[in-house]
Amino acid sequence: MRRPLPRLGTAWSLALREMRGGLSGFYIFLACIALGTGAIAAVNSVSRAITGAIATQGQDILAADIRFELDNREANPEELAFLQELGDLSVSTGLRSMARVPDGSEQGLVEVKAVDGAYPLYGAFEAEPNRPLGELLRRDGAMFGAVAAPLLLDRLGLAPGDELLLGNVRLRLSGTVVSEPDAISDGFGFAPRLLVSREALMESGLIQTGSLVEHAYKIAWAIPASAAPFPPAPQRSFPMPDGRSERPIGLRRR
Repeated sequence: MRRPLPRLGTAWSLALREMRGGLSGFYIFLACIALGTGAIAAVNSVSRAITGAIATQGQDILAADIRFELDNREANPEELAFLQELGDLSVSTGLRSMARVPDGSEQGLVEVKAVDGAYPLYGAFEAEPNRPLGELLRRDGAMFGAVAAPLLLDRLGLAPGDELLLGNVRLRLSGTVVSEPDAISDGFGFAPRLLVSREALMESGLIQTGSLVEHAYKIAWAIPASAAPFPPAPQRSFPMPDGRSERPIGLRRR
């Protein structure tokens, strides 16, 4: 048997009883509505700003049109040939390590980024002094140039021109980082940046079995992004080095 609906008179009397205090009881309710509406508007505004920045500055943020990543190993000849077919290629290697002052008095954790001569494909790397990056990182006899974040110099009590040890290699601090175009796409850093050449990193002895290393392969696509959609080839699988299985190489695209 259906219950009878509440009488309108009863509902009306209850509503009048709640409104005897005027609007004073609704202030908190109205404030919550205003706060929620403002939060939603702020989130939407930030989201549109981020989306717009990625759409207009994606190449600079990624320093490439396409970015592939391999962890703890470099691309094999087949993968490297495939990447080179897509356009201009730049390779960088990142890892965390300890850098130390030659006399052993100070040491600190650094985010090492080793780059090649093609870096960056898009955007501009700025350093102080404002000189070409290849010149700042070049080799001088047994010593390599390096560019460090100002925070690292403060922590270790160093200045441009001082020496620093990274693994087995000796570095001379030739400048400090002012602006790194792809810093955001490289992910969150737990330590100050130390930028070196790939040659310096290879001679440091830090890359060996068990090292946690990320190799980034950045490409300036030979075909303009507006001309055609990204080809399906990058989604194909490559065999793992041990031959056990197949997996696609990681991909990021602006």
